[in-house]
Amino acid sequence: MRNRWRTAFFILLLLTLAIPVTVGVLLFTDPKANELDRSQLGSDVTANQKLLSIHTEKEQVEDLINQELRKKAPNVNVYVNLRDEAVLNGSFVAFNQELPYQIIFEPEVMENGDLLLKEKDIQVGRFPLPGDEVFTLLKNTIDFPDWVDVYPSDESILMKITEMKTKPGYAIKTEKFDLKKNSIQFGVYTTK
Repeated sequence: MRNRWRTAFFILLLLTLAIPVTVGVLLFTDPKANELDRSQLGSDVTANQKLLSIHTEKEQVEDLINQELRKKAPNVNVYVNLRDEAVLNGSFVAFNQELPYQIIFEPEVMENGDLLLKEKDIQVGRFPLPGDEVFTLLKNTIDFPDWVDVYPSDESILMKITEMKTKPGYAIKTEKFDLKKNSIQFGVYTTK
C-alpha cells in the first residue's frame, strides 16, 4: 500500500513540475523559429523556367483577338474567325467601293514560342489581287500591336507572343495551336 502512495506522489509531483515548465517553454520560445524563411522562396527559379500552362479554346482566343482589333483599329472593318483555320475577314475602300476580303491562315507554332500565320488562301471581292498587295494594305490600315509583324512579301503575319507585354520577369510562349482539335495552349515562363 505504501508503494502505491509513493508512486502516486511522484506522478503528482512530476505533473506539478511539468505543467509550469511546458507553459514556460511555450511562452518564452521564439514563435518565428518554425516560420517559413521567405528569403529562400524563388531562389531555385531559373531563367526560362515554365511556371504554368494555360489551356483555352478557340472561342476565347477569337474573342480576345477581336477585342484587341476593335481597340487598335476602331474605324476599320476587320475581325478574326477561328474555325479549322484562322480566318481574317474585313473590308477596305477602293475606287469608292467597299471591297470585302478574307484571308485564311495556317497557324504554325515556332520553336521560340511565337506564332506564325501563313497565308493559305486570299479572296478579295471578285478581283484577283496579289497576296502581297493585300498584306501591304493590312499593314498600312491596321495599327497592329508592337508584337505583331506583317510580312507582305512572305504573305504571313508573325505574332511575337514572347514579346507581349507582361508583368516584369515573365513571358508567354505559344506551346500548341491546333484549331482542328480546338486545343490551344500557352506557357508562362520566367525571364530572370
